[in-house]
Amino acid sequence: ASNISGSIYNFQTTRFNDGAGLGLSLKATSTYILPVIASNTIYLKLKKPITLAYAIMNTPVMKFNASQRRDGMVNVLDESLSVGNEFYVGQYVHSNTVDETTGLLAVGKSFSQKLAMGVSFGFTNRRQEFHHNLTLSVLSNDASAGLDQRLVSIEEYYLVHSNVFNLGIKAGLSYELAPKHHLGLLVTAPSIHLSSKADLLVQYSINNLPLGNNKEKFLIANSKQTKLPSRWKTPLSIAGGYTYDYGKGHLYFSAEYFSRIAEYSVITPRNDYFIRPDTGIGKEFTSSMMQLKNLNKSILNFSVGVSFPLRERIMGYLSLRTDYNYSDTRKFQNEDGYRSNTSTWDIYHMQVGTNFKKRKFNLRAGLLLSYGRKSQLEQMVNFDDPSVENNLEGSLKKISATRFAMGLMLAYIHNF
Repeated sequence: ASNISGSIYNFQTTRFNDGAGLGLSLKATSTYILPVIASNTIYLKLKKPITLAYAIMNTPVMKFNASQRRDGMVNVLDESLSVGNEFYVGQYVHSNTVDETTGLLAVGKSFSQKLAMGVSFGFTNRRQEFHHNLTLSVLSNDASAGLDQRLVSIEEYYLVHSNVFNLGIKAGLSYELAPKHHLGLLVTAPSIHLSSKADLLVQYSINNLPLGNNKEKFLIANSKQTKLPSRWKTPLSIAGGYTYDYGKGHLYFSAEYFSRIAEYSVITPRNDYFIRPDTGIGKEFTSSMMQLKNLNKSILNFSVGVSFPLRERIMGYLSLRTDYNYSDTRKFQNEDGYRSNTSTWDIYHMQVGTNFKKRKFNLRAGLLLSYGRKSQLEQMVNFDDPSVENNLEGSLKKISATRFAMGLMLAYIHNF
């Protein structure tokens, strides 16, 4: 049997350049530790030997928390309503945090000296908190001595907590094509939903927004819903790998295909009354306006790696892999609701490390580097040119976004 314990110490930063306007970038930085909470491998010397393995792991999938603000004198309102520049405040908060805890049970068996097969069952608890808050306010100037100043404002507030339990099943086989050539195949089934719960709090408000012809718009829409159904789908994937033993070390090649998933609701709100007062008008729009949605396009990822001797009992490792983004905003049916993902960029990973081997244990250390970038990404909000025509928000423009991460891995494997 063998016991594995280890941790990854990770630092990452994500930046939307000019995400809220010129010079108003949205930036999030985080550090965290990824521990392997528990793991073990047990070799059962039965009449037909099998291998059992279990592990409990926690993974912070996404952690983005950013805010931005602009206040100053800006000419927002029409001159007939307010002469000159008005005092304008725009404030934006975007937060998206996803954590997963997985309990893994696997069994493997050799059918011959060349062929082995295995299957694993992963029970995953996925927790997501999604927060969007936009506040836009303009204080008008006096149009005449007989008029008071008026506050024109628009607010969007959206907060979701989702908790989903899924079952994932994987099956794989390995085959020795020749003494120095090895093949592998892994099939991952789409996730199976077990249970879930979610809640949300939403509010939209519009106050004193000029419409022309001496008319103004007022609106308040609010809802809090609990014990909602929630879903998180993972696609069917098929991976193939090849290993070449060149004598002193190994060369590794692999590719994995992920199938598409059509648009679906991560949470599905009830069609309760939303727009106030409760006249019944617009009730049918509640679910679409408050939904959190997702979809997956099909992608193909690749990885290469090599192991090589550094000294006696010390092996070096180097690997490169792609992590293409599954999201495609163009394929959503409409703009209603919110998209569950924040990142839309492809990421490239490099890992380098060493393994020190003794009879009873292996000690491993590694460095992980990740980089991603995307241009022509639409802003979440723009405070540059607010006006009544664009609902005080400004005209959204194309920007670029970058992500960089660096991690240190330490692991200890003890052989009993």
